[in-house]
Amino acid sequence: MKSDFVILWEAHRGGGGKELPESTPASFEYGWRLGGIPEADVNSTRDGVLMSLHDGTLDRTARSLKPEWRGKPISELDSAEVRSVDIGSEMWPNQRVPSIDELIARLRDDPDKEIIIDYKSAPLQQLADLIHAGGVARQVTLATTDETVAAEFRRLAPDVRIKIWIGGSRGDIMNRFREFAARGFGGFEQVQLHLAHEGGEGWPFRLTREDIREALDRTAEA
Repeated sequence: MKSDFVILWEAHRGGGGKELPESTPASFEYGWRLGGIPEADVNSTRDGVLMSLHDGTLDRTARSLKPEWRGKPISELDSAEVRSVDIGSEMWPNQRVPSIDELIARLRDDPDKEIIIDYKSAPLQQLADLIHAGGVARQVTLATTDETVAAEFRRLAPDVRIKIWIGGSRGDIMNRFREFAARGFGGFEQVQLHLAHEGGEGWPFRLTREDIREALDRTAEA
């Protein structure tokens, strides 16, 4: 193994979900303070504001929600309506869905901070424009499963790192990874394999130790 390898810790869904409520301002700060790179999922509201929310709706993360908003995608709600909902917890109340613009402002305040933006549903040009306007392109990684999205964003924001995220069955993950390795991982800087925690005794992940060793060896050779 190369001696210059580093471990990059991704704080999933903004660093929340366990100690803190996910995708909240508090969880992003928590992830940064622990030395991680928080992940922000991006979705767009009806009035065109890009916001960090993993799900398409507020159903799972809202502490309380108006009945008429239950099951409704945030693409059918205005940003003010989304921001009116508390997605915190009893210990961390009054947490609101942050906008991507707000998170970019935090990067601008501290050049040592980085963020991973997991593409869900949003206009790519608008996202690229926000990143450029904030002057934080080199602090951002765009994560996507879609090579078409990756290629288009590379054209729009060439200074932003690209991560291809690979999920599915063990066979699907390793076959796609091997395809990328055979092409020299061209078009992106990072690749993420979904280990998929499946529980049980012993090794708890879908990918085997041998799979992970192969992935490390192939990336070292690239």
